Amino acid sequence: MYKRVLLINCAINQISRKKIKSAVSSPNLGMISIASTLLMHGYEVKILDFFVEEISINQFIDILNEFQPEVIGFSVYTRTTKFMEKIIKIIKQIKYNAKIIVGGPHPTFQSKEMLDQYPIDFVIRGEGEFTFIKLLEYLNYPDQYSIDNIKGISYRCEERVVENADTGYIQNLDALPLQAIDLIKREKYSSPFTISTSRGCPGDCVYCASRAMSGHKYRKKTAENIIGEILYLRKKLDTNKFIILDDTFTADEERLNNFINYLIKIDESFTYRIESRGDVLTESMLHSLKDSGCKVVHTGIESGSQEVLNKIGKKINLDESLGLVRYGKDIGLHMVCSFIIGHYSDSHETIEATLELMQDLKKNNIEVSISMCTPFPGTPLYINRDKLGVKLHSHSWEEYDFGNVIISTKHLTQQDLRDYLFKGVELCK
Repeated sequence: MYKRVLLINCAINQISRKKIKSAVSSPNLGMISIASTLLMHGYEVKILDFFVEEISINQFIDILNEFQPEVIGFSVYTRTTKFMEKIIKIIKQIKYNAKIIVGGPHPTFQSKEMLDQYPIDFVIRGEGEFTFIKLLEYLNYPDQYSIDNIKGISYRCEERVVENADTGYIQNLDALPLQAIDLIKREKYSSPFTISTSRGCPGDCVYCASRAMSGHKYRKKTAENIIGEILYLRKKLDTNKFIILDDTFTADEERLNNFINYLIKIDESFTYRIESRGDVLTESMLHSLKDSGCKVVHTGIESGSQEVLNKIGKKINLDESLGLVRYGKDIGLHMVCSFIIGHYSDSHETIEATLELMQDLKKNNIEVSISMCTPFPGTPLYINRDKLGVKLHSHSWEEYDFGNVIISTKHLTQQDLRDYLFKGVELCK
């Protein structure tokens, strides 16, 4: 029987891992959601998060021998495929017998490559909670279930890769169980109290895979469910400070107002951080957020050029968005603006405009950050890179990083982009 499941959050190289840990680290909520669903269905689950845990090869082997999982699941991002490969090699070298399942953004978009290159048994594409359960049911009762009916999986059969139909998206997010927070070593994280309240994105930014991963429809938990999760985690973690990880927490104004009203009524001095967009943010929202304990609002501005914003599908008005950012700062919120350089439509002039805008914001006590435009699998940018005039200069997934220049464009060389990125990073200090 397949009853014990080991879930592994794959890491990046040690230097990058230390940088992240020294800045901010939080649990992998997608993996925790799968773990919670497995627990709810009676499976035994253990989580190893190599992003924050220092585990030697011998310690890992000891964990395998002690827990004896029949299934090992990997959460894999583009940059962490190399790490996954190393762990699987260890498993195979010691001849440990377990089904190997991989999921996450990279396997979702590169499922055939994963099955062709690595000794894995199954790829779970897209949202994995219920697909994982159905796959385990098949493994435990193969005579009662047909693998053909399990949507959202890919696997090898008779030397060919079979890709079953895509699974649908989970419509009722309130049906998902509360975080299995006891499965993680919470003391290892700088920010263990994090929640995700929605999936899917109505936007269509060329550099983002959110829509391809979670759909274009904005699906959300109710305000009541969010408050319940906050109270549960507050008791578990003994802190009133939390982070909401949604890309666009303010997309539904009615839900936002309900959430804020509930939080104020609880009257327990919560402090929290959110992310939003200029097209779904108002001065009234900023006031209400501040009144309920919100301290930090992060918005993605992405460029100092309205023309570039239009071409990359950002769908925000630059002047209006900046006006809201400055207003938020004036009423006492800590406002953070992130920028991306190296868009396919960027030129020397537009990047200079972006850097000048960043400098102006910083002079006015608004925090800024910068990253490199990186065409990750699943993004329209990656799919249409040739058409958009973007050239890739890397053949290693490990180099796909927002701080690494792996492209050139029609207007800018790789060295041009390196120079601009260096200027931007220095400006942010």
